[in-house]
Order: sequence, then C-alpha cells, then structure tokens
Amino acid sequence: MPLAQPSSRLSSASRIGGASPSVGRIPGNAQPGIFAKVLQQALQRAGPESLNVSQHAEKRLQERRIPFGPETKAQLAKCIEELRSKGARDSLVITKDAAFVVNVPSRTLVTAMDLGEMQYRIITKIDSVSVKNG
Repeated sequence: MPLAQPSSRLSSASRIGGASPSVGRIPGNAQPGIFAKVLQQALQRAGPESLNVSQHAEKRLQERRIPFGPETKAQLAKCIEELRSKGARDSLVITKDAAFVVNVPSRTLVTAMDLGEMQYRIITKIDSVSVKNG
C-alpha cells in the first residue's frame, strides 16, 4: 500500500485558530533584558535588610530563648548579602550569641540554635560558614 503524501491542508488545520507559531519571536513591544531589569528592581525594593523567618525558625527562637531583635536581624541580612556575593546557597552564620542556618537565595532564616548547643550538633546541607563575633 503506497504512503499518502502529506497534505498542505493538514499543516494549516493543525494550528489552533489559524495562529502562526511564535517560537523564537519577541513581541513587537517587548524590550530585550526587561525581565532582568524588573527582577533587579524587585530585589532592590526588598532591600538588603529584608529577611524572611521560617515557622520552624520562629519556633526554635522561642523554644531556645534566642534574642532576635532588629540588630540581630540586620546583622543576618548583611551576612546574607556577603554570602550571596560569594555564591553561597545554604549557610551557617555564627554570631556572638547564637548560630543560624540561612537560605541565601530566598533570604530565609531556616533555624537557630544557641552556642551551647553547637558543641554537640552536626549541621548538614550547608555550603558555607560565616563567623561574626562582633
């Protein structure tokens, strides 16, 4: 049985609503690099002092009575900026009062422990450590 020749009608009928394919085309009003610009503006609005605190971290801060005021929060936010510039993702930040695990890309405090607990802990899934004793 001979194979049927492809029909030109098939290719135009297979498009939904007669729409032409748009792969690789940029809309006429789109500007190259606009996404990067919008992303950078959003990050600047968040500010270097912004810090998210996970529910788990909130619970640990309360249970362990770890002081977490504006000064500590600002110190962690500054550390996250330094870690971000080095390409860190999940980091342990050790301060004079406590140790904190942070997720750098999302600027999130993941957990916290006091320094006494640090003697008997194994901390996994981190790629960097920042020590701030002052």
